[in-house]
Amino acid sequence: MPPLIPIRFNVHSRGVRITAFIVILFCQLFIIGLLLTADSCSGYYQKGQQQSAEQQLAENPSVNEKAEKTGKPVQTDPNPKNPLVPSDEIIWSVPSAGKRVALTFDDGPSKKYTMKYLDVLREKQVKATFFLIGRNVQKSPVLATLIAGEGHEIANHTYDHYIKKISERVIKEQISRTSRLLKEWTQQEIKYVRPPGGNNRIKMKSVAAELDMQVVMWSVDPQDWKKDTTPAEIIRTVKKQLTPGAIIVLHEGKPQTLEALPALIDELRQDGWDFVTISELLGVS
Repeated sequence: MPPLIPIRFNVHSRGVRITAFIVILFCQLFIIGLLLTADSCSGYYQKGQQQSAEQQLAENPSVNEKAEKTGKPVQTDPNPKNPLVPSDEIIWSVPSAGKRVALTFDDGPSKKYTMKYLDVLREKQVKATFFLIGRNVQKSPVLATLIAGEGHEIANHTYDHYIKKISERVIKEQISRTSRLLKEWTQQEIKYVRPPGGNNRIKMKSVAAELDMQVVMWSVDPQDWKKDTTPAEIIRTVKKQLTPGAIIVLHEGKPQTLEALPALIDELRQDGWDFVTISELLGVS
């Protein structure tokens, strides 16, 4: 409470001094009342904000449950790239993408087949995502440049194509070494990595997060890498397994896959499917 300020009047009338004192006192009491009212309103406003935040948390059970499990406040992105596939999750498919699918090719580049794959994709006007092996890029770096030059997305498939029984430290070396090569020869930021054979993906997920990357698996696998798999079987299996936002895994270096590719693209398009890259499937490109 502000102190009362003594006021002196150069007057001789006692009545005037008393009247002046009463007026000043009344003014000071009025000011004090205003200050107390403002403080009360501020407290009410803060309480209202707290109640609003608590209500929002109660109405969002997914956030509430996550906070309870981790014991940490949940940070939300006001502009998420894709709220259904957080950056710390392994990607298998993106159902919210509807009738959009991603063609992905593993194990390249291949001196014998990569150019032929690119010819088909160019003719069909399809953009795909290529998960390249570091040691293959080291042998044929120009092929990696050509794939990127055709407008395809480049991703990481480790350096030696083996991570089944190795430590996180070695996995990190495999991924980092390959990403450096890929960026050097394609001028793309390498955002995605796929474990060979899908092995050790939990360790890879942890390493990928450190490198600001995301693990991408697949939801459609025609096992085209098997020698006895025919082009017709590849097409039939893909169509049978296809769902909205599917990720199709195929392989470079396989003649049966190359033979199946034109018809596969045509038949899926006739069924209303559009082909996109992984980034486009996620809505981040």
